[in-house]
Amino acid sequence: MKTKILISAANGVVMTSLIKRLKRKFYIIGIDADLNGNAKKYCNKFYLKPNDNDKNFIKFINKVGSKVDYIFLFNDREILRINRNRKLIKKIQKKIIISPQKTIDVCLNKKKFYSFCKFNQINTPSSEYAKEMIVKPIYGTGSKNIIKISSRIDYNFFLKKKNMIIQKFINGQEYTIDCLFDFNGNLIFALPRIRILHRGVSIVGKIIKDKKIIDFIEIISKKLIFHGPINIQVIKDKNDQIWIIEINPRMSGSIEFSILAGFNPFLYYQKNIKTIKSKFKIRYNKIYKRFFSIAQDA
Repeated sequence: MKTKILISAANGVVMTSLIKRLKRKFYIIGIDADLNGNAKKYCNKFYLKPNDNDKNFIKFINKVGSKVDYIFLFNDREILRINRNRKLIKKIQKKIIISPQKTIDVCLNKKKFYSFCKFNQINTPSSEYAKEMIVKPIYGTGSKNIIKISSRIDYNFFLKKKNMIIQKFINGQEYTIDCLFDFNGNLIFALPRIRILHRGVSIVGKIIKDKKIIDFIEIISKKLIFHGPINIQVIKDKNDQIWIIEINPRMSGSIEFSILAGFNPFLYYQKNIKTIKSKFKIRYNKIYKRFFSIAQDA
């Protein structure tokens, strides 16, 4: 019998291809607050869920969670709601693949994350005034509502906004690193890829091998405990210095690139964990493109 996994945000624009691929090995139950999309067509089972801020959301996730083996949340607002209501999900908590409470609190609040990095001397862009700066919401993902500024007037204006954070713009190559951690917070595997083209989500990416980036992630994982799949965004500048931009304590929307390259973190929840790392036969230096129906080799 196939392992049953729940996938949230199942009607997301990038999810159809991923769900179709996962169905080869798993029984997929999809949930989404939006009925418009392909989830009903491609999931083995689909449930319309309450909005994450609805009072019935926790009751819903408890009920649907009882039907599956594991739960993977792709929506940060859902993760925040679950994180704040752990006492109400005790019966299914072990099924939800989520990092510890402190980790979620730090990673999903960009101001807290900035303070964490500064305190632990982890290289992150400064919030002091610079000629080029990036303004972004404290809570938010991707490139939505991100503004680039270049004047002290704008800097002083946004500095007063409690729901925004300002950081120096780092000119360099962007990377997404898909990571998998065991239940003790140990890094099992990490796979970097160059973000060649992205529009909120990655559209074209190149899988690479980079020991310096992996070592950088190992340092971070000594300061914060992670469980399961997460993704990390970094930039390398012209001096080959690594700057951490953000950590998303969940799978990336473009995890399928890594799956195509040979790194499928879902298999950790199906295979013997003692041999899982040997199962990853990576095709490095491959470029992948997303067509929003199914990802394929470039």
